[in-house]
Amino acid sequence: MSGIVGKNLGRGSGLITASPVAADSVSGASIVDDAIDSEHYTDGSIDNAHIADDAIDSEHYADGSIDNAHIADDAIDSEHYADGSIDNAHIADDAIDSEHYADGSIDTAHIADNQITLAKMAGGTDGNIISYDGSGDPVAIATGNDGQVLTSTGAGSPPAFEDAAGGGEDGLTNNSNTTWMTVSADEEVLMPLQPAFMASLTSTQANVTGDGTEYDITGAIWTEVKDIGGNFVNGTFTAPVAGTYVFYCNNVLGGLTTNEGRTLNYIELSNRDHKNLDMGMSFDEHSEDTIAISSVIIDFMDAADTAHMKSNVTGGSKVIDQIGGAATTYFAGFLLG
Repeated sequence: MSGIVGKNLGRGSGLITASPVAADSVSGASIVDDAIDSEHYTDGSIDNAHIADDAIDSEHYADGSIDNAHIADDAIDSEHYADGSIDNAHIADDAIDSEHYADGSIDTAHIADNQITLAKMAGGTDGNIISYDGSGDPVAIATGNDGQVLTSTGAGSPPAFEDAAGGGEDGLTNNSNTTWMTVSADEEVLMPLQPAFMASLTSTQANVTGDGTEYDITGAIWTEVKDIGGNFVNGTFTAPVAGTYVFYCNNVLGGLTTNEGRTLNYIELSNRDHKNLDMGMSFDEHSEDTIAISSVIIDFMDAADTAHMKSNVTGGSKVIDQIGGAATTYFAGFLLG
């Protein structure tokens, strides 16, 4: 009776137990479609021969199940990388070279301080100097000729090589780019902005003194020969800055008689008077009825102090003239320092 199913075996249960089925006796034809499910497989029982081609897809892989051993050489290409997935840890040392940089991708933030050496700079012309133009951009200053000097061309403009002024030293300039001092090839110092003036009395001023009247030689009666700085106006010089000044005057008086006792020539400053006088003058002591008295003084002046000429003849009546015209009464001065 072995291997034979009895007539009443299992009646009422609807099942055939495993023990009556012989080994390898159940064929594919005896298995209903879709009857075999995951619980029917023994662990590890599905080998490569039982998997159909193209049957394994991404949903069949467990997370992290594909390791390096299961990836073929040269199988990973750019389309397999997620955006931003390659970080610093995945880039080998010395793997990034010039061909990997996009044009213009290396900006100032990516260059460390003090990293650009002379060897890294582009070549230029021998003798050129790097400066900046009016827009603040770097520019090469063209090489000058032998003996030229680098000269400022003013704000908003790069410097330039130019000939030295006068063949000597280049001039020193002030904030307005105006030359205030130059030294010639013979070491002569020129200060074209140094305050200085010279003026002459335009015409004779009649009957101004003789009786002791002090006559201030001021007013619109002067002709300027030179006035550097514009500090001399109508016979009065006003100091533009504090300093030591030199003044020279030539005072010519006319109409003298035998009555005058003395004549005084003044250079009057705000702080003090400087007098030069001819004591005991008389007509008998002069070949003509005129006299010329010259004076030179050196004195300190504060800014805005003034200086002017003054005459005073005593002992007679008011008939003495202040002689004007070319090469007669004149006044001059300059800032010494």
